Parts: sequence; C-alpha cells; structure tokens
Amino acid sequence: MEVIARELAVLAADIETLGAELCADPAVVSKHATSLQAVDLIGQRQRALAEMLRAEKFDDALEECTLGRVVELFARRSA
Repeated sequence: MEVIARELAVLAADIETLGAELCADPAVVSKHATSLQAVDLIGQRQRALAEMLRAEKFDDALEECTLGRVVELFARRSA
C-alpha cells in the first residue's frame, strides 16, 4: 500500500506542476479555465487517496478528508 500511496503522491505532484505551467500562460487560462480546475482537482483527489492509504486508521482518514468525491466513493461501498 505504501508503494501505491507514494506513486499517487508523485502523480499528484506531477499533475500540479503541469497545471502550474499551463496557468503561467494567460491565453491558456482564458481559454481552458474549467479544464485547468479539473486538472487541479485530479491532483487533489490523488493526494487524498495517498493520505488515506498511508493512514493508520482508514476510517479516521476518511472522516478527515475534505474532498466530497473521495468520501462519496467509500460511502457507496458501505451502503
């Protein structure tokens, strides 16, 4: 699980770097603002999943997670 968590965190950082590079170009931001927000959210979700995998207590990590989409995934599992 630690290897998966580490890779998710690395991918999140890569996505955030890519997003930052794209946001440095005002023309790209103007034309693709919604897509750039989606890229940012993907990175956030990956980072949240990585943190949950690393957590000592999964339920505590899920409770602390502020990303609704990630929480919804696990709420459906237990329903």
